[in-house]
Amino acid sequence: MADNVVSGGRARLEIFEAQTYREARHGSTPGRIELAEKAAAKARQIAPVVSGAYRDGVAVETDGDQVFLVDNDPDAFYKEFGTVDTPAHAILSDAARTLGKYNDRGAFHANLGL
Repeated sequence: MADNVVSGGRARLEIFEAQTYREARHGSTPGRIELAEKAAAKARQIAPVVSGAYRDGVAVETDGDQVFLVDNDPDAFYKEFGTVDTPAHAILSDAARTLGKYNDRGAFHANLGL
């Protein structure tokens, strides 16, 4: 009897976890870029404007199949997360949150109703 057949005619399936994740990440890249672009547009819309650097620094960057929502303003970290003296604006976090949420295992679930 062949190695891939179990008694009773049932098939045996072997899942290659690393390859599965690689293929899922690669196949989902266009959709993740689209979600990041929507989040970037929302972040620019809600950004407070003094000089415009915080708003204008919002961008989507990719590295292979990795997708990042970023702000290239040198002071973005302080504006996004706040300091002892300055409240957080959290435009990137808030914009991303409008598009979906993470479950307790870190998996993102898109809110496609937007």
